[in-house]
Amino acid sequence: MNEGSANSAKAEWAKYWYLPLLGGLGYSVMALQTYAIGPFIAPLEEEFGWTRAQVMMGLTISNGLGALFNFFIGILVDKMGPRSVGMTGIVVKTGAWALLATATGSIMNWSLLWVLIAFGAMLLQAQVWSSAVASRFDKGRGFAIAVALCGTSVTAAVSPLLAATLIAGYGWREAFVGIALIWLVATLPPIFFFFRGKQDEANKSGDTGPADPQLKGLTLREGLRRPAFRVLLFAGGSYSFYALTMAPNLVPILSEMGSSAIAAATIASLMGVVAIIGRLSAGFLIDLWRAHIVGAVMFLVPALGCAVLLTGSHSYAVQAFAVISVGLTVGAEFDVVIYLVTRHFGLKAFGALMGAVISAGAAGAAIAPVLSGWIHDVTGSYDLMLMILIGVLVINAGLMLTLGNPPEEYAREGH
Repeated sequence: MNEGSANSAKAEWAKYWYLPLLGGLGYSVMALQTYAIGPFIAPLEEEFGWTRAQVMMGLTISNGLGALFNFFIGILVDKMGPRSVGMTGIVVKTGAWALLATATGSIMNWSLLWVLIAFGAMLLQAQVWSSAVASRFDKGRGFAIAVALCGTSVTAAVSPLLAATLIAGYGWREAFVGIALIWLVATLPPIFFFFRGKQDEANKSGDTGPADPQLKGLTLREGLRRPAFRVLLFAGGSYSFYALTMAPNLVPILSEMGSSAIAAATIASLMGVVAIIGRLSAGFLIDLWRAHIVGAVMFLVPALGCAVLLTGSHSYAVQAFAVISVGLTVGAEFDVVIYLVTRHFGLKAFGALMGAVISAGAAGAAIAPVLSGWIHDVTGSYDLMLMILIGVLVINAGLMLTLGNPPEEYAREGH
């Protein structure tokens, strides 16, 4: 990054420093169903006699519907602007989360409640927050997007303990309502008053047309025809497949390598810590160097971690190294994909194009837990699953290198 670029990035941050932070705040609501549901599993099993699979089927419903509809939500973002979509999503998602307190013990009732959760989550996906951030940041776009998308890491750190505390103090029904109210009050007012991307400016006067027809970029049809789009579509799907395979199965994998339950959980917890470091580091690096090369490296690092896990080593140090390698790029790969979408296609149809990538990711996320569980049931280990992940990650790294430099009209100088 030359001095002029550095100064420009500083100017962007000086003017819009709050926007990535607010984006992260909004994005944190999207991850509630993933990270806050854990402490509710035991109370729901006890209350209704459900199996764990029945409790967790809500996540499959949410991801499955996301795979079908995220593309259309992206079109909505391009038309209405991210602010309106995001605020609607916060209200729908927190309201739907509170309604989980009304669960009756009927699986049909539980499933329908999760359909509401799914539609709230769709309105809070990454394209909503990153589109606004990308519209205000150019030279510092990579790091700004990374900061915004760290919102899910905040939810991962805060929501399990908060949920467990509320359940212990008030009961599981009250805990659902309490979490919903806390997130609603913490997120909606600041986003209402301060969160605006360029796309939202046209809507200030009540314009009902496209959010900002002056945004540079390819049309949706042009973007869908580009080979780069197919590469990034595969990258989005395979990233989620890898992440949703490793996240729920890491403790069982370490346990089968000889670690005690406590040791496995402790080592696995490193994944969340290094994920934040990796995410911010990746954002910083793609503002300095060619993003497709950074992306290729980001897919190779976890492949190394999976290979180390295949050794079956009983050494805590080796296991920790593997987890750090796996976790360092969780989220970072997705940030790189988002950045590359903005650079290869511009911002005109970013919401729709990114929505398609996120739909592919939702499909990968829906398949991963079922496939990994089935492979373990059939083979008795996770070795085959780890081999599949290594192959997918290496292929992805190679595809990243085929992208080359983005079109000059959407790229930063030197990128």
